[in-house]
Amino acid sequence: MKPRIYGCLFLIVLGCMSGCQGNGNTPEKKTTTSTTALKSTTLPSAQDYNNRGTAYQQAGRLHEAASAYQQAIELKPTLIQAHHNLGTVYVMQGKLAEAIAAYKRVIQLRPDLAEAYVDLGRAYGFAGRLDEAITEYQKALTRDPTLVYAHYGIGLAYRHKGMFSEAIAALKQAMTLQPDFPNALMQLGLVYRETEQFTEAIETFTAITQIYPKNAEAYHELGVCHTKQGAYPKAIKAFESALQLNPEAVETQNLLRVAQARAARQK
Repeated sequence: MKPRIYGCLFLIVLGCMSGCQGNGNTPEKKTTTSTTALKSTTLPSAQDYNNRGTAYQQAGRLHEAASAYQQAIELKPTLIQAHHNLGTVYVMQGKLAEAIAAYKRVIQLRPDLAEAYVDLGRAYGFAGRLDEAITEYQKALTRDPTLVYAHYGIGLAYRHKGMFSEAIAALKQAMTLQPDFPNALMQLGLVYRETEQFTEAIETFTAITQIYPKNAEAYHELGVCHTKQGAYPKAIKAFESALQLNPEAVETQNLLRVAQARAARQK
């Protein structure tokens, strides 16, 4: 979400004066001709309003951003960027029905735009309409099979539907395209943990900590998996690493105490 050029109001005033002087025998006569001041106003264009909306959006002023995008669309109903940006603001506001309508309008204007189907799929996903989300992600992939977020979105939707094999396949495909994609790695690790594939989960969460050593959630999940396997010293170490990064994590604190108590009983 780049420096933008704002529309300005320009005022141009043109004035002209001319005079003439008579001969020496006649009293001096001056004639002054003054043109009427001309004012020319340049009104903001649709792109100006879109740029203004982007500035408001970046400043967190979402209501004003939405209003600016709507003005852009009123001036130019085919301005795809304004429809897309309006949809994004609606998602940020939690207005998912409106976001879905905005993204559908983008697709009507550009049915070949693969990313638009990803946006629509994401909005359906936030609304809990998982089957529709999957359908839109698949439409995106028929247009561009390399879209990482389409594979990721399908994996996330399948995970929430409890279709874990399909989720793993989709998330692995996302990681094939982008091996260091932290969200895909995290979701894959969670699927492994939820299906009690703890060895695979530990490998995945460990990979995240190696790529992103400040990811507290990955250390927390490592601690959970080690606890499930009864490897309490490893769990304690993972929970302590998580708390170094996020000291206020109450759940991590509680699980650390559990691991410490169980480790003490093993001695």
